[in-house]
This record gives sequence, structure tokens and C-alpha cells, in this order.
Amino acid sequence: MRLNEIESVNPDVQKLAALSQFLLARAQDTNSKKTISIKTFLSLAQAQGISLTGDRLRELSKQAPLNNLIADVQGDDQTGQVIFKGEDVGPTDMSVDQARATVDRMAKRATNKRL
Repeated sequence: MRLNEIESVNPDVQKLAALSQFLLARAQDTNSKKTISIKTFLSLAQAQGISLTGDRLRELSKQAPLNNLIADVQGDDQTGQVIFKGEDVGPTDMSVDQARATVDRMAKRATNKRL
């Protein structure tokens, strides 16, 4: 996100962008899904003093700077989801043979350090 995208935006949108950026970073830190319910997002926004409805969130999510953070707003206000942008990289699956080989390498390194 560029600074000039935020400078010309009203303070409520700046707060929403900061909230979205925080939630996205938190999801990445915890390796969780990059989604939150619309109801919860609206509640968090209202806790920050932002008067926001689901329809208004849908509008704002298509405009800068929120369009750089929010991929989509799906569903209704009670059961819908806010989906943040970002790469969904989950844990890689490892075969049993690969896991054994990894453990063997780690065990060899550990025994070599003791000697």
C-alpha cells in the first residue's frame, strides 16, 4: 500500500485499512485462514468508533486502500465472511519415508555434535 492512497482517504477508511491490515497480519502470524465473519468485523469497526454496515463495507472493499487488503465480502451480514488477500500457504504434507529420513538426518547431526 502506498502512502498517497491513504493520505486522500477519510479517517474512517484509514482506520478500516489499519484494522484490516492488523487482522491480515494476525492471520499470517498464526497460520490461520485469512477470513473473519462480517458480523465480527463490523463489531470490531464499531469498537473503533466507525459506523459501518455490511453494504458500506462491500462498497469500500472495492475502493482503494481496502481493495488492496480485502479480496471479497461474501454472504449476508450475519453469516457472511470477509476474505483478506494473501497467499494461503498451508503446511506441506510429508510422506512417511520423507519424515523418517528427516528424523534420521536430525538424529545423525545430534550424535555428531556430542562427539
